[in-house]
Amino acid sequence: MGVTGLKTAVGRPAGWSAGHPWPALALWLAVVAVSATGGALALRTPVGDLFDDDSTGRRVLAYALAGCAVVLVLLVALLAAVLPAVVSLLVSVSAVTVASGWWGVVARLFPGRGPSASVFALVAVLGTALGLTSCVLYLWFEQRARRHGALRPHVSRTAADATRTVLLSGLVTAAVVCGLFVSGDAMLSAVAIGVLLTVAAVMLAALTVLPAVTARFGRRLGWPRLPVLWRLTYRLGPPRLWPLLLRPSTRRPGWTLAASVVLLAALALPLAWWRPELPGHPPALLHTAEAARAHGITATTIVAVIAATVLLGFAALTAVFRSAPAAVVVTVPAALGAAAACGTATVVLRMWKPGQAPGSWGHSTPAAWAPLLSFSLALAVSVLLLRMVVLRLMELRGAGLPPREATARALTSTSDGTTVTAVIMGAVFLLAERSASAEVGRLSVVLALSVVLTATVVRALTLPALSVLLSGTRWWARCAARQAGHSLPQK
Repeated sequence: MGVTGLKTAVGRPAGWSAGHPWPALALWLAVVAVSATGGALALRTPVGDLFDDDSTGRRVLAYALAGCAVVLVLLVALLAAVLPAVVSLLVSVSAVTVASGWWGVVARLFPGRGPSASVFALVAVLGTALGLTSCVLYLWFEQRARRHGALRPHVSRTAADATRTVLLSGLVTAAVVCGLFVSGDAMLSAVAIGVLLTVAAVMLAALTVLPAVTARFGRRLGWPRLPVLWRLTYRLGPPRLWPLLLRPSTRRPGWTLAASVVLLAALALPLAWWRPELPGHPPALLHTAEAARAHGITATTIVAVIAATVLLGFAALTAVFRSAPAAVVVTVPAALGAAAACGTATVVLRMWKPGQAPGSWGHSTPAAWAPLLSFSLALAVSVLLLRMVVLRLMELRGAGLPPREATARALTSTSDGTTVTAVIMGAVFLLAERSASAEVGRLSVVLALSVVLTATVVRALTLPALSVLLSGTRWWARCAARQAGHSLPQK
């Protein structure tokens, strides 16, 4: 489907939701009710039985309520208004409810295993993070459009543009996670399906409830405001910090790229000493090929999963951008950041919780798969944070700006939205380390480190340096000319 077809396909339901807010809200509430009811009937299991002995349902519920309160306060501070923070939290919670209900039904497709508490917890954590970031990006887009002069007759078009942004981010995230299916492991496939259902629930919310809410409340969605934070959050002037941070990348991109790659590789180096811990085998057998092969953990499988994850993300970004070099600018820094996050988390977890057993993901999936799962999800998080930056870079390069200036302006103009998204995702993952199961808690540490590294080192050094080097090449110009429907003059 081309860009025009995608605009039409997204614009019609989003425009209908914006033009008919009450029916759209009723439709979303019906989806939430049916999904929750269907999931509960499919489970036919008491809620307390889904959790381990060390993590009872009451404890998880208490942590979840406390986490919602903390997230609400953080959203109010970041959005500088109460109503959009409440709307974002309610939409994300409803999306988690929908995804959990869907997963309760799909979990029955895995005979003899039943629903896994770890997968449920992962669906809740990722659903909250993706739901909040999608809502914040949507509301941010809406508020910026209104402050730049968008009027009421253009609300349907604004809703379609914001919805398309959320949908494209969701499609790229889904493509990255599909690499887990290459492992052939049933529980990793279940995790991938859970993430895909979560992304689908968030995308459905972006088509229905978000356009309806923004159209119904309009400018009142920004009330009651916090005056000082409002002026800081929605200022129209350029940021002052990022031009200073981008000077090394724009002036000496080659040296900056090499230094950042060395730094990220050093952070990922602890993965070289990682060895799988296989249940049912004594420590002496941990390094034998026979024990690893018994659980499907081979070097070929590991390389295949990593390659599939990266290549699927690259293919999805190429389709979204319609430019291979632009996809490279996102994929390579995101992969380096994900590997660095996994390596750093290996050291952090060994120092932080040295006596904690590694656990397992389900009945047959050992914790040896955890680094692959961590890398795939960390890559998806990094791509989600970097996609908007490169999209803005392509717009500026298409307008005729030189590579250095376009890179600097792309990073500075998207710095506020990307920073807010990173803060929200990092807060959700850190809260999940305490409230979720042991496996999801360790995975949340990896994702939080991925957010930190992507928002700092990758965004300030690796991505701008690589974009300056690639956006000035003839490869980039040829792809841009093909995208515009023109051909470059031949020498």
